[in-house]
Amino acid sequence: MVDLVDIALFSLVAIVFIPRIFGTNKRTTNTSTIPIMINRRGGAMIPRRRVPIAPPPDRHDEQQPSTPTSFYEAKPEDIITVKDILSKVRNIPPELVDMILDRAEYWACSATVIDYSNHPQHKITILGARPAQDQFLLRTEPLGLTKWTMSNQDLWRVESAPKRLKKEYEESDLKELIDGSFSTLEHPFRKVVFDIVSCDQGWSSDNVNHGQYTGSWTWFDAGLERFDQENECVPECPDNLGSEDLKGTTSIPTCAIRPIWPVLENHHDDDAITRYHHELLPNEDHLIQRNKHAIGQFQNHHVEWSWDDDVDPDSLAARTLGEAGRGRGTGNGEFLRNLKLGDMITVWGRARFPGWTNNIQRVEVKVYWAF
Repeated sequence: MVDLVDIALFSLVAIVFIPRIFGTNKRTTNTSTIPIMINRRGGAMIPRRRVPIAPPPDRHDEQQPSTPTSFYEAKPEDIITVKDILSKVRNIPPELVDMILDRAEYWACSATVIDYSNHPQHKITILGARPAQDQFLLRTEPLGLTKWTMSNQDLWRVESAPKRLKKEYEESDLKELIDGSFSTLEHPFRKVVFDIVSCDQGWSSDNVNHGQYTGSWTWFDAGLERFDQENECVPECPDNLGSEDLKGTTSIPTCAIRPIWPVLENHHDDDAITRYHHELLPNEDHLIQRNKHAIGQFQNHHVEWSWDDDVDPDSLAARTLGEAGRGRGTGNGEFLRNLKLGDMITVWGRARFPGWTNNIQRVEVKVYWAF
């Protein structure tokens, strides 16, 4: 007798690959000379099976983005169809359906890209020891909210206002902005993939560390943002949407975004005025990637964080992460396991001390979640 799980997996494989064989995906190309943050919702190549959390110490020069095993792009509506077939046609419990799809890594994806290759200098530059040595680069769309749409492009492309979060939205309210049902898994956000093309100034007086990640003072951090339910748009706010009840609207205003990290601090001991607090040295829990020390050619860094990573920040394995330019605290999976529905991941570019320059050509973030 054919096992029920085998039937379910056969149905999944058929649905995943038949469109790939008999159909094509339409793609659009942005040819503007102005760098634009591009969000692609719900279209994702099926990810490759798990790769090592960090490259071997002697192969740092060979870091390249992983090649997906398939070019089929699974959208949330595709996943909804598969779940309906498995649960209704095959009478498989929803919890088991979620386990089957997760085992197959049939996940939804939100991809965000900022590309400066069409910029006049083909890059942007962050200078250390300058007022703009900490720069916001991009944010992902609110995780899992497939029905959310941004209300203001200008606010979306810049760092959120330095206002403290007063009240988070309840998950039950946010689920109003989801197509279909959300995953029953305890940690639905499974993986985040960063692809960064960048380099430093190409020289330094520290000759010992040239070509290594040690002593590099240009890097990238992952931040976090959430919506504030108590947000109120002021009359001059670009959103100008008012503070409507979520249940009566199809979206949440962009001006309701609040920073969780980087944290905020009081400006000149005035509780009424807050500003971002940017740490002088890299934060090991948020450090995505350093640039190679004194290497002026653009490097392509590919970094993956997974919900089931389990590297102790104080272990020898974490030391390997540090040798590869990553934060020692980013290998324990906590960042992914702590993500909530509606969260937004941000990327910040940094440079420290005179002479250090962070040259950035392209940043892409893909977040995979069990739908």
